[in-house]
Amino acid sequence: MKKLVLLLISVIICMSCEKTGSIDPNLFFVTGSGIKARFDDIHMYDSSTHILYFKKSYPEFENVLEGPFAFLDQGDTIYSGKFYPGYSSSIPLGPIILSPPGLYGNYALRIELWYGNEADPRNCERIIEIMKSHDILHSGLSGDINSIEINEGTLNFDFTITNKDQSDLLILDINKTGINLYHYFTNGLYIYDSENNKVFENSIEVQKPDPWDSYTTDWLTQLKSGESASFSINYNAETILNPGQYKLLFEFPGLSYQVEKDHLIHNRNRIWLGDITLRKNITID
Repeated sequence: MKKLVLLLISVIICMSCEKTGSIDPNLFFVTGSGIKARFDDIHMYDSSTHILYFKKSYPEFENVLEGPFAFLDQGDTIYSGKFYPGYSSSIPLGPIILSPPGLYGNYALRIELWYGNEADPRNCERIIEIMKSHDILHSGLSGDINSIEINEGTLNFDFTITNKDQSDLLILDINKTGINLYHYFTNGLYIYDSENNKVFENSIEVQKPDPWDSYTTDWLTQLKSGESASFSINYNAETILNPGQYKLLFEFPGLSYQVEKDHLIHNRNRIWLGDITLRKNITID
């Protein structure tokens, strides 16, 4: 399959060469359906969420169900993957872009990696350096789990989010959405034991936005470049964690399909899209 992907990408590059007489050194992203984006077509790449933002919308994305894509460096493939229908029951290997409907409109694509035996290529040194050289690399957010504490049926969970980006960002704030609406956008905290058995998940009653595909900037908080913000969530918990090793996972959420391209920048702040997974191993004595 990987050889077929590279062959199809090679055909696209060759077709481009026939029109120009040489390889376009600024060709950066191509798809098997014939979509070609140069560096000056790219708005930015958020390395925290692996989302590629384009300067214009591509209605063609709505019709791409399957097929290859690749990132290029002067005609050489940095890495490749394929569009993968979200409704498919098979398990994809390697980098994928979920196909329609996309979660980020027609102006952004998220490259995901569900399974694979090879190293994750999405933020490999080569692609990061080439993005830096063309000034399209943004670092987005990072997060840290600070602590959990279980007392009398309540689990208190604390975490910190840091803006690593050069831009000021707007992020979802649980103190503004409330815990129920916030958990429409995230599955919340999971705790696994040393044998990978799930020993905790939240039982929050989720509140949907009204209408379901809407949002308001009242839910968002500005996080300036370089700043951090800490948050706490109190979960109901009957779980008793016995002494041992545990793994914590928490999906810090952002908006996605709710934000149209023209609304991505609000009062000179970028609305952060996507999500990041916070992880921490803990020992309970």
